[in-house]
Amino acid sequence: MSMFEKPSQQEQELKWAKIWFKQFSHFHKRSGKPNWDFSPDDVILFLQSKRDQRMPAWKRMKILKGLMVYRRFEQELPIDPFSFIVEKMKEIVANERAKQDGYDTIEDVVGKIDPKEPDAIQQFRRALRKDGMRLQTERSYVAKVKAFMADRGLSCLADFATVGASDVEAHLTDLAVDGNVAPSTQNTAFHGLLKFFTLVLKRDMGPIEAIRASKGKQVPTVMSTREVALVFDGLEGLHLTIAQLLYGCGMRISEAIRLRVKDIDFDNGLIEIHGAKGNKSRLVPLPAELAEPLRRYVESRRALHEHDLANGTASVWLPHALHRKYPTAHREFRWQYLFASHRLSRDPRTGDRHRHHLHYETFPRHLKVAVDQAGIDKHVTSHTFRHCFATHLLWTGTDIRAVQELLGHSDVKTTMIYTHVMNRPGVRVVSPLDRLTGDANRRRVDAGPSEAGPSEAGFGDSGFGDSGRGDAGRNEFAKDEFASYGQAGDVQAGDDSNGVRETPSNYLVR
Repeated sequence: MSMFEKPSQQEQELKWAKIWFKQFSHFHKRSGKPNWDFSPDDVILFLQSKRDQRMPAWKRMKILKGLMVYRRFEQELPIDPFSFIVEKMKEIVANERAKQDGYDTIEDVVGKIDPKEPDAIQQFRRALRKDGMRLQTERSYVAKVKAFMADRGLSCLADFATVGASDVEAHLTDLAVDGNVAPSTQNTAFHGLLKFFTLVLKRDMGPIEAIRASKGKQVPTVMSTREVALVFDGLEGLHLTIAQLLYGCGMRISEAIRLRVKDIDFDNGLIEIHGAKGNKSRLVPLPAELAEPLRRYVESRRALHEHDLANGTASVWLPHALHRKYPTAHREFRWQYLFASHRLSRDPRTGDRHRHHLHYETFPRHLKVAVDQAGIDKHVTSHTFRHCFATHLLWTGTDIRAVQELLGHSDVKTTMIYTHVMNRPGVRVVSPLDRLTGDANRRRVDAGPSEAGPSEAGFGDSGFGDSGRGDAGRNEFAKDEFASYGQAGDVQAGDDSNGVRETPSNYLVR
């Protein structure tokens, strides 16, 4: 039952409500006026006076509840205008409890924590936020720990005293065997529990030998340069610029839309990427093709920021409690998101209103339309541009260590997925079928018009050459093999202007 619903013990509730209202009205010199229509500011001043008298937050919350009960059931007036005070008091109460428990206070981390959640989850949220974990990751990890608690019958932090590796192992095995979950789901559960053991329980989880959800080798989807150009043709404005950033710099979509004005270094031709996967930072070259479009977006963003300043709404979310270190930074232009939303947003953890970045789903919608218009049947996502960036660099001979650094991979083994065997300049793999049929077609050209049937013209005693050509046929095959590795083949012996010359471009279009 909500605290604003009519209580079952109404008389007791109203008794205390009248007591608190009497003190409240006396404080504001409104004694003897039971129908006084007080405002939220009146309530805040009274609660602050009690705070100055060192009254604990939980007791101030009781005063607030009493005044709300009085207003609703005695005065029969609306209580909605006071809801923000209730939310703030919940935060303050949780803050004081955290201090008493010896943990970091809510001011030290980002956002509100529901005091109704199990203490284990509350402490896990605090630890994740202090560790700089993104909201999306926090939600995912918390959900996995809650599922583990439900599976093992745990209700509070004290219940974890006897929980060890065997419990985690059994839970992960159940996910794979009974739940038939995807490998990524099981991995998220594992890493979430690992974080919980490390940050909250302060102990090692131990070796885990759980049955793992099967995951085959995944080959990344890569578009050709022609297909990339076709997709670009179907995009325009902001979404074209984002696509060019993804392909030109190897960014993830989350990294691109979270770029801030200060991250673009035009003079040195660099882009700074912060808060990437694993909370890492890196530098990538700024493509010359994007310098002018990005300058225009910076100026456009400046105009929007000046409009926000004039309206008193200029604010942006800052990571790692930077708002405490730099109290005015959230209003400074350099910290604003480059690709900003046209609407103000409310932070889901703090409730503060900011000019946030473009929504994650906006660009993918436009990308899908462009891919469909281009007639590309591959499964193309925002991340495909990152695959194309890495693969096309390796095609042109860029050192894999340089590609690793540009992608922000900690281990070169992660980058090596892009060295999968593909047809690329200098390392072309030609199917034996193409060799066979291509050789037969050239023999028909060399032989000219003949009364012989296809079978007579196509195969002879030597296996690959005409009947009677012997070593000449084998030499011709050797030339074709040499041409298949990216070099132009010679005109065949006895050829005239109608001969066939094998070049890389021929292989590209064939």
